[in-house]
Amino acid sequence: MIHPKWYERHVRHLNDALMALEEGDHRAACYNAYVSVEALAKGILGYDPYGHYQSIKRLPALVKEVAGAEPPEDVAKCAACLENKAFEEDGEKCVKCAEVISNYLYVFLKAKERAEQIWRPY
Repeated sequence: MIHPKWYERHVRHLNDALMALEEGDHRAACYNAYVSVEALAKGILGYDPYGHYQSIKRLPALVKEVAGAEPPEDVAKCAACLENKAFEEDGEKCVKCAEVISNYLYVFLKAKERAEQIWRPY
């Protein structure tokens, strides 16, 4: 199960990315899109949201670690795009990539939750 703080960060930053895009602030949209996806990946991987340190990994590496293999080409391209454009001016592309990656990561989140339910003692 994902720690609620990671999920809250994911949702909050994705919402902030969408609001920034609507307001025309493409740089803020890209930054928040990146942070949103990073929070989701770290949550799925079980990182402590209050830890004294965080493992330093780039977004493509986090996505690959969640999947346990190379992600599909569109997801890999989006992870690289967000990594490179976290402070750029292409907000629409950043938000779209955050959606593509999030949808991919949700598959692993659901699988993890199902596995935990199956093995939970009665």
